[in-house]
Amino acid sequence: MQWSHYSEAIFEAYLHGHDNLIIQACPGAGKTTNIKELWKLNDWKCIYLVFNKHNQIEAQEKLPAKQGSAILTLNSLGYRAVRSYNPTVQVDDRKVFKLVTQTLQPHKRLQYKERTKREFVLIKAVQTAKHYSISGSLTEQEYSDMVALYDLEVYDGMFEHCQTVLEWSDEMLSTVDFADQIRLPVIHAMKLPQYDVILGDEVQDFSPLQAKLIQQLQGRYILVGDTHQSIYGFRGAMDNSMEILKECFACREMPLSITYRCSRAVVQEAQRIWPDIEAWNQATEGSVLHGIDNPQYTKDALILCRFNRPLIEMAFTLLRQDIPCHVRGRDIGENLTRLIKQQQAESVSALIDSLSLWYSLEYQKLQARSNDSALDMKLQRLQDRYESALLFANKVRPTDSPQVVINNINTIFEQGKGVCLSTVHKAKGLEADTCYLLEPGLFDWCAGRCKQQWQAVQEKNCKYVAVTRAKNTLVYL
Repeated sequence: MQWSHYSEAIFEAYLHGHDNLIIQACPGAGKTTNIKELWKLNDWKCIYLVFNKHNQIEAQEKLPAKQGSAILTLNSLGYRAVRSYNPTVQVDDRKVFKLVTQTLQPHKRLQYKERTKREFVLIKAVQTAKHYSISGSLTEQEYSDMVALYDLEVYDGMFEHCQTVLEWSDEMLSTVDFADQIRLPVIHAMKLPQYDVILGDEVQDFSPLQAKLIQQLQGRYILVGDTHQSIYGFRGAMDNSMEILKECFACREMPLSITYRCSRAVVQEAQRIWPDIEAWNQATEGSVLHGIDNPQYTKDALILCRFNRPLIEMAFTLLRQDIPCHVRGRDIGENLTRLIKQQQAESVSALIDSLSLWYSLEYQKLQARSNDSALDMKLQRLQDRYESALLFANKVRPTDSPQVVINNINTIFEQGKGVCLSTVHKAKGLEADTCYLLEPGLFDWCAGRCKQQWQAVQEKNCKYVAVTRAKNTLVYL
């Protein structure tokens, strides 16, 4: 393989220098390929921290075994530490739910819907706190900052409840959930194995706890990511992770700026958002098109949108034309299914009426929070959820059971069939020869309603991620 001058410089710094390195890798720059080359360059004892289980399995199959080295996700690294601390520990994804239910037990006098709503809000707060709070207890200031930063819903007395559940969860070492696998080794200072080199991928999406976890490894750090692909601040990732890690580990920053994925036309479009991406000298010309009538979607096409409702509507349109398709994001489908079940309706007609009442009440609650810094975005997400559910409900007979609606949701959100429709957040890691941006004006709409600077930057990053999924042709619908 012919390496770029950026890659050669990185390999030189790795082999003959001693600095920690942080590598800014643009979309399609072959960052994983470069990390794998670093792995093979010498016999140093390394740990390669990958983004998810799929990446772990793939790397384990392709990379040669090295004595004393490991390829792990951050969660598997943390879980090994917990297992060493307590060999009988069990994984329980419902751990927080059980503790929240126990905490709210004295509030049984509340109406079912209100108690269920509190459970949902408290679960979300605790799960966020598990990533946000880096100490064994949640202070009132941390709580206030967390609520403001992630625009969490609140109710009277929620701080005390959140604090209680978090402390119980931290002390309960007999069971762990997904977040605990990162959190518990940090707050209990559990011993981790030591390596000469720590190779970290996708570090732009690190949370404060993940940064603390890798700090306990204490080797030479080679961290790879892309500031401009940081879009998960809303779910706990540090919005400026790359800069924080650079300072924390005193890293020397190095670029990896040539994309081998995108055509010249797509690169030029991406440069209008962030200019530091470069086209490969052998890249095709490609094209960026606007407003095509009756586009012909191939089975491997990728259709992206900022919100779900337009995607679901497009999916129904494609299915009417006998074009196989699916909407990416099983959790989105499960969220809609949960909303429908909560209405406890006996027919689709009653379901539609109940959804309308639910939407009206939720809208009024949000409107009452006039000081909410993200009110416009929350109202939009509420509307998106409501209209998405209505799209499914209106596709069946009013006399049908709501289960028919749920079955249709499960069908459309089943993965792997035909054209892929996806929100930008679900499209990380995807690419397609032709990529369509559905209702592209939504990107600017969202950016214009951000009240915090980090939110505005991440909306800009969203558009950048969407554009750079296209390998040859980008189409604005």
